[in-house]
Amino acid sequence: MGSTKTDEKGFLTEAVMIESLKKQKNDPKVKAIMEDVCRDMFDVMDTNEDGYIQREEFRRAFDNIGIPDSCFAEQAFNAIDTNHDGKLSFDEVTHAFLEFLLSEDEDSPYNLSWGPLK
Repeated sequence: MGSTKTDEKGFLTEAVMIESLKKQKNDPKVKAIMEDVCRDMFDVMDTNEDGYIQREEFRRAFDNIGIPDSCFAEQAFNAIDTNHDGKLSFDEVTHAFLEFLLSEDEDSPYNLSWGPLK
């Protein structure tokens, strides 16, 4: 591997991306950027602007990105809704997003968070 950003052919591969994320996962600047991304994503999904993502809003977001399986959206919603109050707070979504990107736990429930991985 010639660089930490690309493989020897100049491509960003899954392995290169994972290695890069591992190196950056404890960097406060990187976490701040990821939290900004989460805020934008959260605001887009919170269509009724009540400060929470309801089940229907979450399901609709899945539909909009081409994952129409409401059963899968329900599983993902339940994995993120750690306090089981039937709605997703910004903190729950941010935690799930960061765990999805940065956790090395292959069995993490947050692997369900953003759609089926193929």
